[in-house]
Amino acid sequence: MTTPSVPPAARSRRDRRRQETISEIKAVAERQLTMDGPAGISMRAIARELDMTASAVHYYYASRHALIEELTVDGFTALAKVLRSEHERSAGLSPNERWMAVARAHRAWALRHPARYLLIYGHTGGAARRVNQRVARAMWEVVTVLFALMRDCVQHGDIDTAAIEAGMPAPLAADFAAWRQTADGIGDLPNGALAACMFCYSRLHGAIVLELAGHVPPQLASRDALFDLQIAHTAEALHRSPQPG
Repeated sequence: MTTPSVPPAARSRRDRRRQETISEIKAVAERQLTMDGPAGISMRAIARELDMTASAVHYYYASRHALIEELTVDGFTALAKVLRSEHERSAGLSPNERWMAVARAHRAWALRHPARYLLIYGHTGGAARRVNQRVARAMWEVVTVLFALMRDCVQHGDIDTAAIEAGMPAPLAADFAAWRQTADGIGDLPNGALAACMFCYSRLHGAIVLELAGHVPPQLASRDALFDLQIAHTAEALHRSPQPG
């Protein structure tokens, strides 16, 4: 006789109310972030909008800094989910096409959530990663998609890792070796592939931030085409040179 499965215990009313309050606090903080950036996030203003006391808000988040770190975790987590989904969806494409598909998904999320993107990749997000392991892990979930793309390119022989390594100063090569030894999931990537990851990530992030910050010349109105060209050129610059004959 099969023993019937026992459904998980329903959350208590108190737990549900706690989660609802946390969601409300973060929703108000995200609106403040959208309006005025990280500097506009105010615990007192959140308390006023939710008809709570300031001490009640601090019960859920000990400080404004803790709330910003939570928003940073949420941002990286949401972006990572989008990138993983696109990476899985594009499994049948060539490495170059897959890189383009994931890069487009990355930019699309940033354009939909510009304030959140600038938060997680700005000074606040960088500082948080150095002291908050949850933030660091959330960002790593984003980066692992890039490593997966690079691994695919290396396996297909698309990246000239030897040429990259030939132009790499010895101290930098030692840095990449140290990174490979201390970070999870990249032990199989040679120095040239890790450097290629940095090239791609820098170009991807730089192109997006310039667009979000309004630093792209207004005459360049074909923003989608400009982005695609930058991403395609980045990949092509890393390819192996055709062999003579």
